[in-house]
Amino acid sequence: MKTADFKGMMAPVFTGFTKEYELNVSIVPQYAEYLSRHKVKQVLVNGTTGEGVSMTTAERKLNLEAWMTEAKTHGFTVMVQIGGTCFQEVVELAKHAESLNVHAVLCLPELFFTPASVEDLVDYLRDVGEAAPATPLFYYHIPMFTRVTFDMEVFARKCLEAIPTFRGLTFAGGVT
Repeated sequence: MKTADFKGMMAPVFTGFTKEYELNVSIVPQYAEYLSRHKVKQVLVNGTTGEGVSMTTAERKLNLEAWMTEAKTHGFTVMVQIGGTCFQEVVELAKHAESLNVHAVLCLPELFFTPASVEDLVDYLRDVGEAAPATPLFYYHIPMFTRVTFDMEVFARKCLEAIPTFRGLTFAGGVT
């Protein structure tokens, strides 16, 4: 398994779109160059800032592929957000991320049928983690959007016991 050695600032990158709302990966090389010039060495692709859950699975894959190409050029560490509303697509994105050798995947909880318990959330992430068994898995805790408000310390401890690839969580606002 890869290590999840993130240090310093991680840029949650924006995603480029045309005026017709189509994915525009042609901006990625210039954007990556800008980040590299400013000493950014880690990027989060397809997160909330990057409109990940607003894109199709195909668009999310293409966007990640463009960033992975630039990661080789600039030495970026790449984390990609794979969560969404369709579990099969989340699994597909996890497998795709692993095939590209990303440094880590970040996953939201189920977005429509939110988990009823910590155990439900752990089970969901275990299933996601099994789709990318060699890639570190992080949970994306953003309660203001997901309405998931479990005790994250309890949750993290259970994940560490149950999910071999679980490495931690990111926290974006809220009070839990």
